[in-house]
Amino acid sequence: MHRNWTIAIFAALLGWVKTLSAQSVVLSEVMYDPPGDSAYAEAEFLELFNPGSQAADLSGASFSAGIAFTFPASFILQPKARAVICRNPTVFAARYGPVTGLVAGSYSGALNNGGETLILNNPSGSILAQLKYGIDGDWPTRPAGQGGSIELVDPSADLTAAANWRASAEYFGSPGTAGAGVQNRVVINELLAHTDPPLEDAVELFNRTDQPIDVGGWFLSNELTDPFRFRIPPGTVVPPRGFRMIYEYQLNPIQPAAGRTAFTFGAARGGMVTLLSADAVGFPRRWEDVQEFPASPNGVSFGRHPDGEGPFRLMQRMTLGTGIDNSMDPLLLNIFRQGLGATNSPHALGPVVFRRLRYAAPAGEIEFVEIENLSGETVPLYDPAYPINGWRIEGGISFAFTEPQAMAPGAKWIVANTNNVAAVRSLLGASDAQIVLGPYTGQLASGGERLSLVRPDNPQLPPRPDAGFVPYFVVDQLDYQSAPPWPTEAALTDRCLARIVSTEPAYLPSNWRAESLKMISPVKPTVLVERLSGNQVRLRTRGPRDRGYVLERITLSGNSNVTVSATVLSGIYSVPPGALQTDGSVERVFELAAGESAELWRIRLNP
Repeated sequence: MHRNWTIAIFAALLGWVKTLSAQSVVLSEVMYDPPGDSAYAEAEFLELFNPGSQAADLSGASFSAGIAFTFPASFILQPKARAVICRNPTVFAARYGPVTGLVAGSYSGALNNGGETLILNNPSGSILAQLKYGIDGDWPTRPAGQGGSIELVDPSADLTAAANWRASAEYFGSPGTAGAGVQNRVVINELLAHTDPPLEDAVELFNRTDQPIDVGGWFLSNELTDPFRFRIPPGTVVPPRGFRMIYEYQLNPIQPAAGRTAFTFGAARGGMVTLLSADAVGFPRRWEDVQEFPASPNGVSFGRHPDGEGPFRLMQRMTLGTGIDNSMDPLLLNIFRQGLGATNSPHALGPVVFRRLRYAAPAGEIEFVEIENLSGETVPLYDPAYPINGWRIEGGISFAFTEPQAMAPGAKWIVANTNNVAAVRSLLGASDAQIVLGPYTGQLASGGERLSLVRPDNPQLPPRPDAGFVPYFVVDQLDYQSAPPWPTEAALTDRCLARIVSTEPAYLPSNWRAESLKMISPVKPTVLVERLSGNQVRLRTRGPRDRGYVLERITLSGNSNVTVSATVLSGIYSVPPGALQTDGSVERVFELAAGESAELWRIRLNP
């Protein structure tokens, strides 16, 4: 019996030592730059969390870097429990009231608003927990005085990685409890930011839940540093899975309410729109949505698609509930204001898009971006009215197109990190006719980054204070990664990242695959047409496996000299990659509209 007790005690001690050496306690939340006026400048706090299954003895543990604080004797942090230490207990209590896990006393010194290293040691000097936080790179920036703390996302992941930290959704953080994260109950669903009569700036809210939500007393703004510019009127309710509109005449009145600031959204330079919930007396609670946006064309909205989901991008058309657009009589503004919101259109696409890129080239070798003109028209990659202003590729690389560069319908161009055109064509197996441009500056990130293809709008004209400034708006944007769910084989040196269906959004990882560097010649297979019962038609052709296919209807003119009058008039039918029969053919069955002819169709590879 004595031997068994000895083993048990030794095992318990071993487990205790292992827990501490494995950083059983983690720094889980840091409020280093409290929001609000100077009275709350000392409402800083640190939160520690024990993610393990064993209690952690913090008796006499002290900070050796960042701040000065020593835990009292016999201080035990239980499994899954949190401990909070603060800079000024009086100011902290005034803001937060009673907090579970608050440790008596205060730390001396102050947390650095620009970032620093924090180290907690046990009495023998071994490190129990440490964190080096910052405000640049991948670190969230909103906690730098604009409302929120930084909070650890996953205690079992890399504690030093900025990507494992997020800005708290709670405006003042959540000391002593786990942060809830962004709830997305009510989101900014559509934003019209560049307008002239009969339009004006407008915000559409969408309720993603099945219950009505009262947003009266919440705040809308165009500035993180001042999120209280407009308070939504009391009694404003967003219906379940429904919309609520707020217009410029409300946001930008001649005489704003006391303590509020009139505003519009920055059309030329882009900007931000924020939604902050609050209690009945106006005390801020939680960031409900924050969206940054670039410049936009006049009368074109940013929005989500489908409603309440997906990224915030330029849309194909404005969908705020009326048919009023910027080509109509300015006197129709009052009718425009009657819009109650509506289902969003898909995101705008093209006319030129990213098609392929090689981001994992060995050092000193060729990397490239391939772009494609999806339209049936020649696209000048410059502003015809101001030819000096060309399209650009921005992000980790930078390239400016110039006059007279114009893409023919269906053309694919290569933009490379070299001006050795022959070498690029050889690498890609391209013909001497292949257009290759370069060099671009910078380098594609091997781990992933954002690339944007942007085009110029008209320059700002006098008497605007920014006369001469040229706004650029996004034509296509790609946020690629080298890790799942993105195709990891694209990071191999003999592969590139390729868009499967060019007419589908770039932000979908499922629409990208790893592909050989060689350019694939277009395939125009013969289509076998078979009429089935009723109006059903089956079309079949042969083609390579694992490719996207597009079915096109070709209409002909009525004269005796039959000519193609349009390539695609009645629709595009996409066949998913790999949807091939065992004999190597691809097949599609669909319904024709009454009176349609099935004589002239074709299936082609989606390049």
